[in-house]
Amino acid sequence: MTKIAIFAAAGMAVSATASADLTGATHTNILTAGQYTLTATPLDAPDFSGILGTAYSNMDPGPNGYVAFAAAGGAIGFDDYDSIATGGNIDLQSYRFVGGVDVAGGVAFFEFYDASSNFVDSFGVAFPQSGNFIWTITISGFPGAISVPDAGIHQIVTDAAGSFGPAAQGQWFLGDAGPTVGSEDNTFGGTGDGTFSHNFEINGDFIPAPASLALLGLGGIAAVRRRR
Repeated sequence: MTKIAIFAAAGMAVSATASADLTGATHTNILTAGQYTLTATPLDAPDFSGILGTAYSNMDPGPNGYVAFAAAGGAIGFDDYDSIATGGNIDLQSYRFVGGVDVAGGVAFFEFYDASSNFVDSFGVAFPQSGNFIWTITISGFPGAISVPDAGIHQIVTDAAGSFGPAAQGQWFLGDAGPTVGSEDNTFGGTGDGTFSHNFEINGDFIPAPASLALLGLGGIAAVRRRR
């Protein structure tokens, strides 16, 4: 059975602080019914296999089991990631993380930034139940792609003010196994102990950067000319 521990607020420093909000932007982009599906897996039945199109995965808790800070509102953690995609963004198809909210209907936002902390995109969902699980969020009908950087910073923010539902606190768990797809810096944030990092996974289609698309176009033209 997976071990679960809770960090005291003034306890062990980990790779990302309990709260360090990167932006004060107003959240409005909550996915609605028909735009996503949510499934929950118990923490003692982890699945590290990923799915087709996994660009980054850090879901294995490691030998010390899942650990977390006490439940909090607002920004509940941030961490860096470097996916196996290069030179462009990822069209997000599904997303997994370990954690949850303390009240049914509570909303959390999932924010993505580039490596220079510039906001790129985000989405929010309302959780059907309270408690911590391995959550899989599958994007099924979002009007327009959720585009996340191939490498950057990810942050989770709970709706502590109750602006979109009941006031919610949340937790985002960490592990010491390290990524199985992609890489990250487990001292990121300046407070890391070099061991723990947040558990999350990004799945989607790779979107080449505009320059890469131009090169592909030139390559196609060259191939046509060769065939003539």
